[in-house]
Amino acid sequence: MTVMNTSVIAGILIGLGVIINTLSGVPELGAMFFSFGLLTIIELGLPLYTGKIGFYDLTKEKSKFLFVVLIGNLLGILFCVFIYGIMNQDFITMLQAKAQIKFSKDFVDMAIGGIFCGGLIHFAVKAKNYIITILAIMIFILIGAEHCIADFPYLLVTTDPINWLKFLMVIVGNSLGAIFVENMLKKEGN
Repeated sequence: MTVMNTSVIAGILIGLGVIINTLSGVPELGAMFFSFGLLTIIELGLPLYTGKIGFYDLTKEKSKFLFVVLIGNLLGILFCVFIYGIMNQDFITMLQAKAQIKFSKDFVDMAIGGIFCGGLIHFAVKAKNYIITILAIMIFILIGAEHCIADFPYLLVTTDPINWLKFLMVIVGNSLGAIFVENMLKKEGN
């Protein structure tokens, strides 16, 4: 399988997490079930942008790889969420309501939320421990942190073009959070 194909599959798995988290009437339960996606991605060794960015030196070749992973993840989540939305129109209405709340934040809040999430995802991927992964996912969702792949469907149901810039801040934040955690762990010899 190509990097693009496996990246799309990873995006689909995150899409399943978005669906269950959006539909769940119990935030803690939705956050817990969201972790199915990342657990499966880790177990199968699939490429997820937020799970890979912290491990890469940004050379031209590795930057190209990360770009392909990001695009594949976004295509995968787009496919999953909107195919589900075709069969459940109420879901799209719920997605739009959550998108209004999510993108009401300013640029700084989106970036800081991205940094928190990037760090938490990096801890989850690096630890390779089910409990840590589940807790990291639950924490990022329950504190309202931002995940660039998971936020993509919300972005696409908004109409304000400024939200695209906020979304870019999330990508930057996720990247910085993951890179920061990896560099700090390297300094400690982990």
